[in-house]
Amino acid sequence: MHWGTAILYPLTYQSQGISFEDWISLFTLCLAPLIAHIAAGTPQPSCISKNRPRWHDRLCHFNPTSILFRYAAIADRRIRALNWDASTMAATNALFWTDNGWDGSEEMVFRSLPYCTHLPEHSRVELISWEMGKTIITTLQGIQPLHCLINILIGSMDVNIHMAVDDIFPVLALLGLLRLCAALWLTDDFVYTTSHSSQRSRMSLPGALTITVEETAGRKASFDSLLLSGFAVTVAAETQFRSQSYWPSRLFRTFYFLAIVALAVLCARFLIPWSKQESMYSTTSILVGILDITFLVMSIFLYGYYSARGTTSTIIPCISSIWYKIYTLVIMSFIGTLIIIAAIETKKTPCGKYTSLSGELGDIDTCKTPYSQLYPGVIEIG
Repeated sequence: MHWGTAILYPLTYQSQGISFEDWISLFTLCLAPLIAHIAAGTPQPSCISKNRPRWHDRLCHFNPTSILFRYAAIADRRIRALNWDASTMAATNALFWTDNGWDGSEEMVFRSLPYCTHLPEHSRVELISWEMGKTIITTLQGIQPLHCLINILIGSMDVNIHMAVDDIFPVLALLGLLRLCAALWLTDDFVYTTSHSSQRSRMSLPGALTITVEETAGRKASFDSLLLSGFAVTVAAETQFRSQSYWPSRLFRTFYFLAIVALAVLCARFLIPWSKQESMYSTTSILVGILDITFLVMSIFLYGYYSARGTTSTIIPCISSIWYKIYTLVIMSFIGTLIIIAAIETKKTPCGKYTSLSGELGDIDTCKTPYSQLYPGVIEIG
């Protein structure tokens, strides 16, 4: 089928010759960036309410848009913090579920203290920790497509369309590199419960949030044992963090926004035929391009909108909206559909490499160079 200068190849079943051992390898490579990105960016909820979030409430945290928003918000809060300690880092990383739903506001840094039973030992990530391990994994996942992208931009590598099922999530892998912006302050070494961990309750004062905590017996790692006996902590929420007009915060948010925009532009460049020469697309490549552009454009719009409004929550504010839940379900369903279609179209070429491009053209194009880099894109022929 032709659309302008684009040649769209119909879905073709051509994976019947792939062995079981090869399928295991292909699906491992396929799911690695997807699982790494989601597992690294979505901690367990911290419920300080007796009610528990339902499955569709929790599902939205696995949305790539939610994960990108969270990384940016954590890094921005660290930049604006006047006093960054272990309790601030823990509350900034936590996904608080309250009686009113999700709450990632700055006030939760203080409101959550009476519910805390365990804090990290330091105000930065431990070198030997699971969070550091996840950062290393996501970084390594992103280096390969970044290397490919750089070679494409400098002209030392052609942009190919022959993406098989083992490499349909290069953009997710690239987005994992944005985790580095917040990597030093990511942690899951904290515990919040539904009951107060101290003997005295918190109290609120007009215009400021005041929390008084009395020491109780416990381990050194607990919140109470971090305080001296009889020591009262009083903090005003509005004076704990600088405003978003703070220029380092503005510079960071601008950089983060432009990074996502640049990636969206590159995806559009690889999907849309800009030249007058014919460009060939497999069904897999079309679906990969649609998926990437969809969630990148949505991420650009939401991050830009909430950043302009001065939102400081570490949880995207629209996470409980019906439309955002529908958007999340659509993205998840699209990912599942993409994996199935890519598996159907994937075939093994005579040189041992894999492609989704059908016929002899797929074999020739995949095997014509010493190595193939799989990236959503276009092959131009003249």
